[in-house]
Amino acid sequence: MTRNVLLVSTASQWLGTARMPRAFANAGFAVTLIAPRDSLAAKSRHVSRVAYLSPTATPMEWLLLLVQTIDSVSPDMLVPCDEMAVRLLFTLVLAPPSGIEPVLQARLVDIIERSMGDPSHYAASIDKTLLPAAAAELGVQMPPCAVANGVEDALAHAAALGYPVVVKQRFGFAGRGVAVVSSRDELAAAVTTLLRPDQLDLGARLPPRLLVQAFIVGPHHSQALVAQGGEPLASFAWERFVATAPVKGQTSVVRFVRSPATLANSKTLARGLRLNGFFNVQFVIDEATGIPYLLEINRRVVTHMHLGERVGRDLPRALMRALEGLPAEVPTAVAEDAVGKVVVFPREWLRDRHSRHLVELPVDVPWDDPALFAAMLALQRDG
Repeated sequence: MTRNVLLVSTASQWLGTARMPRAFANAGFAVTLIAPRDSLAAKSRHVSRVAYLSPTATPMEWLLLLVQTIDSVSPDMLVPCDEMAVRLLFTLVLAPPSGIEPVLQARLVDIIERSMGDPSHYAASIDKTLLPAAAAELGVQMPPCAVANGVEDALAHAAALGYPVVVKQRFGFAGRGVAVVSSRDELAAAVTTLLRPDQLDLGARLPPRLLVQAFIVGPHHSQALVAQGGEPLASFAWERFVATAPVKGQTSVVRFVRSPATLANSKTLARGLRLNGFFNVQFVIDEATGIPYLLEINRRVVTHMHLGERVGRDLPRALMRALEGLPAEVPTAVAEDAVGKVVVFPREWLRDRHSRHLVELPVDVPWDDPALFAAMLALQRDG
């Protein structure tokens, strides 16, 4: 029996969305994609079917397309590929639109819960002002922080924490909704900006809340995992070796690492928050103490998640085996540290066409996916 996976995307240029179809197809899934027509992922030859999302689609139009696609392909799993997709899926469970038929609502709740886990933890896992309390309850350390509801509140917290501090909106991604500030004036300006209504609020009148967090100096480690029933099935880790910009830049060269402490914390979070599906847990390792501090959980596909096969940790394959009732594979004896570094294409190429890393290191190019490769090359011209 064919297993179907539905990738749910609202964004166009996300690399993780574009690279995961190959990994799913190689694991035996038939891949269906919801995405804008100009999406990179829609160019992939590993996508069997695309349901195109209008660039002006309202949340209700998105919902109708989602329902139609679910009816057409009967997916075993929904896999959100960007933050807006996560927010929309969670909202269908936690605050469904008025007028939705009870039978349809029950079907949607069933597949979203099977795909993403326990709804009672949806909000805490993605709302940066709620995550610290949830993590503390599970014994997972985050940087010292406090929740602020305005400028004066934030200034008081920053004075207690000491500058520089990091200020975060409830919801954000890829550095958006985050500011690193070094003074009272910078903080006041950042708070004013970050408290403005944001697209990820989905039009809700949310109370003004920001997270004010101590800035920790050290390397950034990420754990990519897939889980079922809150139990991790497979995982691997990488370090941000080169970034597109200081502090908030995106990773353009990854270094695979063994990171036992962050893996243990990630498993604790998966079990405690009863997470299902694919997710990424980000940490900063304090360079002075070696303590790993949780930064955030991404409840979706991220850019480097398809790279697990390079270190014997193929996440879609692990999910397929679980869905088929097969025992988990013993991880292949590939040492992450031995694999070393991989260049993220086209991100490093776009950052610096003459980067030495493009010559000295393996480059993760979709050679077997010509249309996707061509679309990635066109990003340089479009930019």
